Amino acid sequence: TALALATPVMAVHPSNPLVWVGGALLFVPLGLFATPGFANKMSSLYFAQDELELTQYRRKWLPHLISILLLVPDVVLLKSQHEVGATLAWNIFAIYAYIALPMAVCMMRPPGKLPLDTGDLILVLLLAVPVFTNYYTYFLPDVELKIHDGWPKISMLQLTAINAGLFVFSGLRPLRDFGFTILLNCRDLLRILTGFALAAALLLPTGVALDHFGHAPGRPRLEWAVAHLLVIFVLVSLPQEILFRGVIQNLLHARLESSAELKKYTTESQERLRLSSYPGYNAVSNMEESEDEKVAGQAADEEIDPEEVSAFSSPYKEFQDLHSRFYARGVCCWLALPTCRDWGALFISSILYALAMVDHRAWDQQHNGEVFVMALLFGLICGYVWRQTSKVTASAIVHAVVYYVGVKVLRANVNAAL
Repeated sequence: TALALATPVMAVHPSNPLVWVGGALLFVPLGLFATPGFANKMSSLYFAQDELELTQYRRKWLPHLISILLLVPDVVLLKSQHEVGATLAWNIFAIYAYIALPMAVCMMRPPGKLPLDTGDLILVLLLAVPVFTNYYTYFLPDVELKIHDGWPKISMLQLTAINAGLFVFSGLRPLRDFGFTILLNCRDLLRILTGFALAAALLLPTGVALDHFGHAPGRPRLEWAVAHLLVIFVLVSLPQEILFRGVIQNLLHARLESSAELKKYTTESQERLRLSSYPGYNAVSNMEESEDEKVAGQAADEEIDPEEVSAFSSPYKEFQDLHSRFYARGVCCWLALPTCRDWGALFISSILYALAMVDHRAWDQQHNGEVFVMALLFGLICGYVWRQTSKVTASAIVHAVVYYVGVKVLRANVNAAL
């Protein structure tokens, strides 16, 4: 009761026209970033350099503009539930402060910082709280739109957090291999099928051994099953995969890669340590020098190879292209991950995912251990698919299908899970 009074969560049917409008606007950023090329255009707009007075200071005004745009659907939804007054004003201010905080962290983050620094940790925590542990957000209002009985609800706060995360990690502080795209190739489809096979090989026997499944499997109608699966994909799988695979596992991998490059430079006398001023995938870049470094080199009468300039301007290679020789060795290598750093990032992020799935409100529940083991295996499977495809949409497909089959068809016991 105290939590219910402290956290204003309003669950409503979308009958009010304002609710429909606000709910639809919440999904606009998801559609934009899933469009090929939008994230690159956002990054180019934010980091481009020119002499125009207006665009010269875009790193100061663009995050504020994004914060205001992200606030629009929240204002519409909150207005549909409150009359104009002090309560509405406070709720709007609280949501705007929550949106503006990650934008401010990005603006203050110095270039060339190693991944997973203090700023990244703050951004991850801001994104994680509404996605998994929204009962900790005592001062943040939320409006939940009910679609159907037993289906996930549309949470204004959760989608706002995901939209802010997309703008941050795909535009203002872009991460390589984030992979929020609708474009999937045949190689990605093979990896998705591999994820389904791993789920059947690991989760089914483990669930049966732990007596985790119900004794009367569900038999939903096909049309309702497809609709329910789509809702789970958008409202459950995508947010969790964006957070744990696209952001956390991605940052862990980038940090381990940066540490490895620094170790080569300090212990193996590597000729030159290339620090990227572009705060993207890795502060220690395996690409050629940046344009600023080339200008500095030219001033020092260093020769600049034209091929290096074209190499820098070429698109960044995908994960599987960078390790193409490893994957070409055979089936065993095609199924494995190339480096120990990849495995380390996968296991750490999966442990964090399993800990987040267990109900924090009662650690001593009877089935907490079962939920942790199943969630750990589930996280390993989804993280493996993301690492092999570098696309959160691919791992989200595996997440949604396995989640639906496990919870709705096999009746998995999720009483001790969030």
